[in-house]
Amino acid sequence: MKLDLPGQTALVTGGSRGIGAATVRLLASAGVRVALHFAKSRDLAETLAKEIAETGQPEPVLVQGDLASETERRKVFEEAVRGLSRIDHLVNNAGIFERNPMDEGHDDALFLARWRHTLNVNLEAAVHLTYLALPAMRARRFGRIVMVSSRAAFRGETDCADYAVSKAGMVNLARCLARAEGKHGITANAVCPGWVETDMAQADLLRDREAILGDIPLGRVATAEDVARAILFYVSPLGSYANGTALGLNGGSFLH
Repeated sequence: MKLDLPGQTALVTGGSRGIGAATVRLLASAGVRVALHFAKSRDLAETLAKEIAETGQPEPVLVQGDLASETERRKVFEEAVRGLSRIDHLVNNAGIFERNPMDEGHDDALFLARWRHTLNVNLEAAVHLTYLALPAMRARRFGRIVMVSSRAAFRGETDCADYAVSKAGMVNLARCLARAEGKHGITANAVCPGWVETDMAQADLLRDREAILGDIPLGRVATAEDVARAILFYVSPLGSYANGTALGLNGGSFLH
């Protein structure tokens, strides 16, 4: 099945690699013009944009910024709007994962710095960009907001509670938006992957792949494309009645 969404636009954060890059490719293949946000990986972003343009699909607009920074988030949004004219779909995908155990060490300042950085990038950036996007979406009475959350939002994590809390916040943010903005023609949903074959997960997958696979009934780790297809569903007419949902994409490793 191929979905066609010609003339539509999207801002995808963290779009140069992993789930973000797969989402940019898939949206572009459906005719969506994408603002591809990246923080540091300009070479990867430029290569992906060129690859997409060479297929005859709309070439992404590149926007750079550190989403931990309030000022840079505004710049990212403004540049995306300038490049696209409007934003129909907002995919809050950018995220970081750092181990930050609560039972290790005695440096509370370092612990809090890590905690705040994770929540700034993973959750506050999603809140802020959504806040910036909503007025124009309300005026057009159309908008699709997708949070890339995680299985950790429901399962919890033992040595990175900040990550789990940030992802749980994204799920609840989608639910809050669903209730508040549905009347304006705006939907908000979350995708919640488990293990995905990405750079972020590579070290853990190399070390513990056998144990990880043993916990997944389907017997494989998700691809970034698995997650991108769920995002495409949410922004397409197929997902137009989904609102406030949290889609578990973990192969059955955690059911709730």
